[in-house]
Amino acid sequence: MRIALPFILSLALGACGDPADEAASGVDHAGRSHYMSGNAAAPGPVPDDGVAPVIDVRAAWMRPHPQGRDVTAAYFAVRLSEGSADRLLSAQIEGASGVELHGHTMNAQGMMQMRPIGPQDLTSGGPLVFTPGGRHLMVHGLAPVAEGDSVNGTLVFERAGDVPVTFQVRSMPPGMPTDY
Repeated sequence: MRIALPFILSLALGACGDPADEAASGVDHAGRSHYMSGNAAAPGPVPDDGVAPVIDVRAAWMRPHPQGRDVTAAYFAVRLSEGSADRLLSAQIEGASGVELHGHTMNAQGMMQMRPIGPQDLTSGGPLVFTPGGRHLMVHGLAPVAEGDSVNGTLVFERAGDVPVTFQVRSMPPGMPTDY
């Protein structure tokens, strides 16, 4: 299994979609939002309930780089500890040349593919989770990281603004907090 995991991960990381599908996602392959540039219909503003949102980030982690690749994936869970709604617009990782919000979709041939996704809504109804096999951050151009390292980043929200986060580099996900 240990030998197969890097191979499977490198295949999965290489399965990103082609630019022809970017218009539907609202984000180009470099992570630039079409919503921001006016190329696609922007989602309406997040409702303002009069309470400044406070974002709680947990279980932030990043995979070590697959051998020979300059791309990896990062994951986390966020919830609102105050306020009723916000929207994750983008993410930044110190030292990375680019970070994209990604998700998995099924193509017409029935194969799962990774695709850039647009901004993600966060409501008081529950956490917004980025996890292997689901939503994740694709991190490009970061110097190789290894098990035990930590990497600083920022999650950018529409209302809360910049929220700092530290990603722990590990091969397996941390346990999800039970109070989420």
